[in-house]
Amino acid sequence: MKQPWELNPELTQERLQQLASLIRDVRDDVVDRHDDDLGDSARATGMRAYECCRTRIARAALNSEEWPWLGIVKKDGKFTFSIKSVPVRLYRGKPGSPEERRLIPCFEALSQTSFLFEEVGDAAAIIWFFAIEVDEFKYVDRVTFTGFLEGAQVSCWEIPLNEKVPAISSIDAELPEPVKIQKPTVTVKKKEEKKVNNDDANDGQ
Repeated sequence: MKQPWELNPELTQERLQQLASLIRDVRDDVVDRHDDDLGDSARATGMRAYECCRTRIARAALNSEEWPWLGIVKKDGKFTFSIKSVPVRLYRGKPGSPEERRLIPCFEALSQTSFLFEEVGDAAAIIWFFAIEVDEFKYVDRVTFTGFLEGAQVSCWEIPLNEKVPAISSIDAELPEPVKIQKPTVTVKKKEEKKVNNDDANDGQ
């Protein structure tokens, strides 16, 4: 089974890793905001994670400086984006078993791939996905880039993701030694001393 970039040179490791990291970060942020007390359900969090990924990918496509190769093929329905001219979709699940309905590309994707045959031959007909697998807490466990041609898997690459930097330090970390501060000297203000002296004088009259 060939790697994605062997089938299409536009599908570079760097681009796939950049997108996979974005997807991972967005989904994990949504899971962090899951609130049982508010009434969140697993389904609600899953739907929100997908919608947020879709929105963030669409926003990234507008940033031509950081994402010059990213485009949007179809914004709604069968949300489809592109790496250069290669249509791509995403789903949550195992990379080797997408639902059959997902293997039917949208009309816009079919129109775009028709221009790829001169560049990559039959590989232009491959349907590409980011397959997202989650752990028991719904955080992203792995992201795989996979391709299917006529219903058969022809490419599968588990994308190495960089470790996320924790937002807070470990609770087991040693605390710094306390700084000893000298006890301040307490003195009576002159105004108060003057008042006391006057009171003593009046008491003597």
